[in-house]
Amino acid sequence: MIYLEQFRFPSRETEEKYISSKFEGALESNYYDNVYPFYTLSDKDFYCIDFEPVTILHGGNGSGKSTALNTIARKLHISRQSAYNSSRWLDDYTKLCTYHTDMFFSGEEFDENGTRQSRFDISSISKMLTSDDIFHMMQDTRVRNEQILYKSKIVQKQWRNSNDPDRADNPAKAKEYQQRVSRHLDFETGENVKEFCDLVDRRKMSFNRYMTKRIGKISRGFSNGESSLMELTELINDKGLYLLDEPENSMSYEFQIKLADIIDYTARRCQAQFIIATHSPFLLSIPNAKIYSLDETPVSIKNWWELDSMKAYYNLFASEKRFRQ
Repeated sequence: MIYLEQFRFPSRETEEKYISSKFEGALESNYYDNVYPFYTLSDKDFYCIDFEPVTILHGGNGSGKSTALNTIARKLHISRQSAYNSSRWLDDYTKLCTYHTDMFFSGEEFDENGTRQSRFDISSISKMLTSDDIFHMMQDTRVRNEQILYKSKIVQKQWRNSNDPDRADNPAKAKEYQQRVSRHLDFETGENVKEFCDLVDRRKMSFNRYMTKRIGKISRGFSNGESSLMELTELINDKGLYLLDEPENSMSYEFQIKLADIIDYTARRCQAQFIIATHSPFLLSIPNAKIYSLDETPVSIKNWWELDSMKAYYNLFASEKRFRQ
């Protein structure tokens, strides 16, 4: 499925005219040093992307892969969680960009009040996922686990006080609490009802079951690579447009292969479209992926085995034939 069919970046001439109009001809050198993302992609003669179900942007560090993704996300109003490389010129730059979508998701349909209709808005079916997003999700999981462990100490004390007053820190107070909750229930005002239900749960459930119900289950600890793959698998779960910025970070080769299989399957069977910035040879080798090489000027479309990075891998193995058995 192709939701986003084409995206066009401004030409060098358009950029020059826009910058000139902003500074009214006073083009000092320091202005050019701070107008990112202007000139980043035009320096590569990169002006247009025609998309397929899986489109990949490949190139070395600083080649403009993330700049292109961020520009597309900003122009399409795709929300994202983590901060990204931006500048005060990004909105100016995106105004000069244009795009063409599937007819149904034109992204430019408005109701009589001038509000964008979500059923026509491509951003409503789009997600921007970066390695930073995944890292923040993993951090949130770890913080949540720490909070659960802290709460468990409090709940454990409550459990002991309610189930065995003789072992409670204050036996008399624990016994008085049980009697008060059991004898004074008012269903109209709700007095002691919640406490009574909680007391019943403590007595009829095992400690582990009660803890899970009360404060939740602690997530099993996973490596960064395992967590990344699980988070991405959960997020890539429906039809729509997915922008992925180096999703392979922290993943071993086995997990990169699994991620490539997930992307390929979702694109073919689940009406999903992917735009990916990556260095991973396993993602680059996804069948029928359209690859733009940003290591070239002008940017060109390549097969994965024609990329300089893949040739470097090949030459590395070829040069070490003496180690083969």
